[in-house]
Amino acid sequence: MAHENETENDENVHDVEETLPAWKSVWRNNKGVFFILISECFGACMDAIARFMQQGGVAMHPFQIMFFRMGITFVLSSLYMWWTSVPNFPLGQKSVRGLLVLRSICGFVGLFCLYYSVHYLPLAEATVFRFLVPILTAWACSIFLDQIFTRKELIAGIIALLGVVIIAHPAAIFGRVDDTIDTNQAGTVDDVTPTQRIIAIVASLVGIFGASGAYTSIRVIGNRAHALISVNYFAFIVTVGSTVALLVIPGIGFVMPQGARQWIFLVSLGVFGFALQFLLTAGLQLDKSPKATSMMYMQVIFALAFDWAIWGVLPGGWSFLGGGIVCASTLWSALQKSGVKEKKKEVVDEESALLGAQAQGSEEVAQRRGNVDI
Repeated sequence: MAHENETENDENVHDVEETLPAWKSVWRNNKGVFFILISECFGACMDAIARFMQQGGVAMHPFQIMFFRMGITFVLSSLYMWWTSVPNFPLGQKSVRGLLVLRSICGFVGLFCLYYSVHYLPLAEATVFRFLVPILTAWACSIFLDQIFTRKELIAGIIALLGVVIIAHPAAIFGRVDDTIDTNQAGTVDDVTPTQRIIAIVASLVGIFGASGAYTSIRVIGNRAHALISVNYFAFIVTVGSTVALLVIPGIGFVMPQGARQWIFLVSLGVFGFALQFLLTAGLQLDKSPKATSMMYMQVIFALAFDWAIWGVLPGGWSFLGGGIVCASTLWSALQKSGVKEKKKEVVDEESALLGAQAQGSEEVAQRRGNVDI
């Protein structure tokens, strides 16, 4: 009888879908994918705004951009969690507060290095480097959480590092190469010296270690803290840390935005940051398939579009080749693990889709360890 009712319900759903317009049917069947796609667009928009505000007439420091982005995200996230009565809001369980602070400090390093690097690198290149985070996190989880770091993950990591070297194309190996294509010949991008470029690439790599530390901490925490509580810790510490840096470090200071457009840009940073986290969390809950995982790599396409539309530049041949190698190797590694079935529906964080089976296993280890504090 129960089987007949289930069959009847499936037939009714099928009949309803047949009566829906084509676009509504596509939306209904791929809602999670679209959420992830929109969230990646918001991520690319934030990076573009951060780069524009650093290179514009105001020339804001990365700390000030971080202050606006994470300060607004903190307010919106706090209001949302208060309104929806998220458990253990605002501080989370006592046993994981130390890990949440560690996650936030590592995230602070990662975010600063990202915003520093986008001043000197095209958005697409700076975005590609972030795809090294899942592989490095999987390696870190193998050390701290006794997870298996597979041979395929090791191979993917080595190939991705080769891609990074190709993107950097140091003169000692490749000779002196101007690898930026100016599509409008208007000189719209500040001249970047080879030294500045290498420093920006090194900063990106340091940021990868920071982001990996953040997500390794998230894996240790597991489901003992709501994803937005983790975001809130991160937003609060970045806001406080950037404020202290602006007040203490000589020669930085707070630059007042000039005009309504700059205020709109800065407020948009915080709104987009919250929207990214909200939509990505919802999207990864609705769809954990390889199709959803691949959508996270669309941010590179959005970044390329902004590079061309705003600054009139595109990465040259070496950068395209290296970026393609990094994306292909990390996506291949992620899809190897995407077929693992989830034991239960959980709130996920930004890297859950890319970490795949590694994320699930590490959460199980964290649960077995009980209350972990640092």
